[in-house]
Amino acid sequence: MKRPTPQEWDDVLAMLMEVQRTLSASIDSGVVEDHDQHVLGLPSGVEGAAPGGARIEAALHAVRSARHLVRQAVQGKELPGVPILDRAQKDLAIAGGYVATVWTTELDQRVNQRPR
Repeated sequence: MKRPTPQEWDDVLAMLMEVQRTLSASIDSGVVEDHDQHVLGLPSGVEGAAPGGARIEAALHAVRSARHLVRQAVQGKELPGVPILDRAQKDLAIAGGYVATVWTTELDQRVNQRPR
């Protein structure tokens, strides 16, 4: 197996950016995808943005983190302001929060749907 070329890495970063744009468009539309659900109190809604579905929101933060980490690993570039590793840690923590919250919400819904 050969090492990826600089062009292959550029292609990976471009694909991650396109995925990020698509996820952001879904959130900005204000429509929650068919198999996702909005969970109150998570960052997008608190920040005044149109809240999306929790799975899409988690994916957005994870992809943003991945894009920054790949760029830094391959190009050695640091972004101005908050260091990339700090940004990645924050984005992955937010993604984990979305996943944990929707998991708990859906578990609660399943428990409440059981016959008593």
